Amino acid sequence: RGIDAPENSMPYGREAKEELVKLVQGRTLKISIYDTDRYGRLVGDVDCNGVFVQEHMLKKGLTWHYTAYDQRPELAEVSSVTTNSLSFT
Repeated sequence: RGIDAPENSMPYGREAKEELVKLVQGRTLKISIYDTDRYGRLVGDVDCNGVFVQEHMLKKGLTWHYTAYDQRPELAEVSSVTTNSLSFT
């Protein structure tokens, strides 16, 4: 919850997917579900061996913080200090 990543066909989409796979593939994940979005998808936080996946991806500059849906200050802080080369175009 709280982040969005580019689609595979978008700039940095492949890089975002590769980083996520590298982080989580073959590992046990703890997923805390908080909601269901308007498309019926589960929304939650993902922990991978003590790594907060959303924060990790933000720090890498491969996702956007969605402040409209998530006002957590820790994600806003990470997002504001990360030099992010992604854009919503």
